[in-house]
Amino acid sequence: MLEIAPAGGGLFKQAFAGDTFNSAVYLARHFSDELTVSYITGLGQDAYSHKMMAAFEEENIRTDAIQIIADRSPGLYLIENDSSGERFFHYWRSASASRYMFDGWTSTDIAKLLRNYDCLYLSGISLAILDETQRQNLIEALHTVKQNCFIAYDPNYRANLWPDTDACRKTNKQLAQLADIALISKEDHIALWDSASSGTIAAEWASWGAKEVVVKDGGADCLILTDKNETHVSAQDNITPIDTTGAGDSFAAGYVGARLLGRSPSEAATAAHSIAAKVIQHRGAIIAQKTRRKNVSDG
Repeated sequence: MLEIAPAGGGLFKQAFAGDTFNSAVYLARHFSDELTVSYITGLGQDAYSHKMMAAFEEENIRTDAIQIIADRSPGLYLIENDSSGERFFHYWRSASASRYMFDGWTSTDIAKLLRNYDCLYLSGISLAILDETQRQNLIEALHTVKQNCFIAYDPNYRANLWPDTDACRKTNKQLAQLADIALISKEDHIALWDSASSGTIAAEWASWGAKEVVVKDGGADCLILTDKNETHVSAQDNITPIDTTGAGDSFAAGYVGARLLGRSPSEAATAAHSIAAKVIQHRGAIIAQKTRRKNVSDG
């Protein structure tokens, strides 16, 4: 999507972002020596779609699976932040191209595409923006490729995208059955279910079928549940957030990337916390390339 974020002095900065794209960017930036990252979405033929495609490629993200929807264009969102850095969004995406990425496709068509990948990462937003036919075809395709593909899922609940709460709960349980890793925001889960503790949340997702469950709790410890064993990993201390946009997405990138490379859950969570801590100290979901390079050179 097009991201419009405050830049100070009443000005705004335009960038490209979106939950799964944010994760793809941080996967590519931190694990490009070991992993090849591709992105699946729908774009149009307008100028911003062309700029977006170029931005993907600049981030070393492969674009060969992106679907071109001739009469559509990218969605847009605007960020506002309160004094603590917490973010609030305003969206314009009801007719975005990404909503039609699998329009007219059968589950067999989608499975043929997905078989090209060793790992698939998707979110609740990925599912929510699709109509019911596309969503169920995608889920069926995931079942088809599951045996030979590692699947990671973040529910990333947005109430305005799920007017039917029961449908959202059903979809999340369907994805739990498929998930090798489920990355759950405690806040999102409580909005959908009554469960309040991280341990209870993790146990619920495990009971639905998720093999490895990570419960994120903002700047607090995350909880990891694997084979009925709980591990708590602390976030970095003394971090003053400027903008929490992209925090969960960058955490997911760090965790999934590290796990794919064989690191332990604790090591993966430590890496994920480190990446997210850097992201929340900048405005917008994605740290600008120049800023990122300066931070690296400054040690």
